[in-house]
Amino acid sequence: MNEPTTADPWTRGSGRRLAVELRRVVETNDYVGALRRSARIAELAARSPEPAALVDELAVLIDDGVFGGLMVIEVLAGVHHGRADEVLISLLDHPQRLVRQHATWRLGRRRIAVRAVPQLLDQLEVGGIDTMHAHRTLRAWSAFDPATVARLATSRLGTTDDPARRARLIDLLGVIADSATDDLVLCLAGDPDESVPARLAAIGALGQRSGDRIDGALRRLAKLDDDVGDHAALALLDRSIPSNDTCRSTDGGLRIGQLSLAGGLDGQLSLGGRGDTGGVANLLVSLSEALSRRHDVEHVLTIGRGTVADAITGTVNAGEALPSFGMIAVGDDARPSEAAIDLWEHLPAIERGIRRVLRRQGPVDLLHLRMADVGTLAGATIARELGIPICFSLAPDPHNVLHSLQERGELDLGSFVRLETESHVWFRARLVEQMANEADRLALFPRSLSLELLTDAGSESGGVAQRSSIVAEGIDVGLLRRAETEHSPPSTNGRRADVLDDLAIEIPASRRDLPLVLSVGRLHPIKGMDRVVAAWASDPLLSESCNLVIVGGDLDDPSSTERSVLDAIDRALPRNDPRREGLVLLGGRPRADVARLLVAAVRGRVGCWSSSGIYVDGALKEEFGLAVIEALAAGLVVVAPSVGGPSTYVEHGDFGVLVDPDGDLATAMREAFGLVDRPSRIRRAREMVEQRYSIDNMAGQLVELYRPAGVLL
Repeated sequence: MNEPTTADPWTRGSGRRLAVELRRVVETNDYVGALRRSARIAELAARSPEPAALVDELAVLIDDGVFGGLMVIEVLAGVHHGRADEVLISLLDHPQRLVRQHATWRLGRRRIAVRAVPQLLDQLEVGGIDTMHAHRTLRAWSAFDPATVARLATSRLGTTDDPARRARLIDLLGVIADSATDDLVLCLAGDPDESVPARLAAIGALGQRSGDRIDGALRRLAKLDDDVGDHAALALLDRSIPSNDTCRSTDGGLRIGQLSLAGGLDGQLSLGGRGDTGGVANLLVSLSEALSRRHDVEHVLTIGRGTVADAITGTVNAGEALPSFGMIAVGDDARPSEAAIDLWEHLPAIERGIRRVLRRQGPVDLLHLRMADVGTLAGATIARELGIPICFSLAPDPHNVLHSLQERGELDLGSFVRLETESHVWFRARLVEQMANEADRLALFPRSLSLELLTDAGSESGGVAQRSSIVAEGIDVGLLRRAETEHSPPSTNGRRADVLDDLAIEIPASRRDLPLVLSVGRLHPIKGMDRVVAAWASDPLLSESCNLVIVGGDLDDPSSTERSVLDAIDRALPRNDPRREGLVLLGGRPRADVARLLVAAVRGRVGCWSSSGIYVDGALKEEFGLAVIEALAAGLVVVAPSVGGPSTYVEHGDFGVLVDPDGDLATAMREAFGLVDRPSRIRRAREMVEQRYSIDNMAGQLVELYRPAGVLL
């Protein structure tokens, strides 16, 4: 396909040229290229001397289907003309949800159009990322006409009794700078006949407003012994925190903030493997400890998700020498937040929570953001508001997902639409590109593909190179070494059972003294736990000669996502199947327990299981694969995906086996058992991890990146 040139095309022709180029993009099956080229066409379209004619040329493509509609919206967003506004507003009534969603998103940078506010309020009430896009657009428009947006949102409140919808409308009213809404929000917060979700939204909004009446109302509500009382206490805390300087301290070492919306971020990672508490959470807990051990770091503040009580309590560890953890409370009974996809609509509460923690437990010199998610979106907003520099870990997962699927020939229009519906790859890709251009520091993964995809997508590669450093993620090797020294025999009546005893109990007598196949991770479809179970069960040699142990998930009260994976495991290996005796589901475990399991799979346990187990990562792609690194450091042969990070450190046929996405996972497991006795394998794998992927090395690399230019600590 001929790409638009970087020279201004308007000296050589009309806007028809861009319409033709865009049609070619729409008709191609190169979706990765489409993401890149649509951004370039949008840049050119913004300079059109005949914008009305260009809009008419482009609008015809909307009838080419969902993909055509998304591409047209992308380009029209840069055309500053009333005709472009008309087309974007008309798409708010499009029959396809994705088109309405993208039009709502892109209208956020347009001038206010009062006639479109009711349609945006329709989107606001939907929930999920639709709510987030509508909220951001209406909030931006309210900066120009707060009274009109507030009046129409208030009127909409009178048309619905649904608690979740009312809470979403109140979230919007809570961020509109219009004093006339104070009385309404106060009334909603104190109304005992109002639904609890709506009252909680109103109370959260009051924490950001001023006035003696508000203080008095919140104090009265805080006396209630229920969720309303707890949230009122949290709102009072918001109002009591002084607006101290939240950025660079002049004395001492660095003060670092880091953010993840994972739950259970405490020093023990007590919720490890449950819900969304996975590899990133493990990394941040280990990294906070490693950074805190350095003489040139004064304080490390890790922000995560927790209960209202956690948010009120604040720092987990007292004292500047220890890492601290600040929690933000998100979600309610009507609007849960158990999965990442649920979090998008909670943007206002997430922003309040990040602001609260940084003002209360700061100052920090820099905030490190990761992931293309609502946490990064909110964290970047609050950091800019408070004048805090940002470091961003540049892992363009949305781009990589598209690239991997396309390379395997698995990406067509239908799969692209499904992926966009479920994972919002387009918006998240643009968020990554924005962060790549705007962050003060960039931490790059030790692979060229990440930066290559970003620069292809239009990022300013020169700027990226000047502000970036390659930082390899790391693991807490010391935790594994301590697990080796704590290796214990089966418990007796005089000792409390531990995770190894829990595992031993689950293995029937007929299957004792077999080696283990161990897999650790969240119960999320992307992790492929059901794929591991299916491969193990389908191969008689494996199912008869080893036991499979899955570590992850809340087995007592699984989330809907975890339930879907558990159901998939049951389909792959029904509960009444005799082979099921060889499958052990241990549930999520704290990180110290995981370390003990890894070590025990290598060493064995007399009378329970034999030595020489292996580790299996069933994901089709791993961005990096920290659990795989931990398994190597423990001495296990690993089976890992060939796509993504593991290919950079797993020596295929030596340390482990790399499996293509369409490869035979069962065959790879058998091959892995054949590598267990390779001479000096364990020593070489451990040395590789300790030299390249220890958490202390990562901490040192990050401190060099964090340090302001010209400042020696």
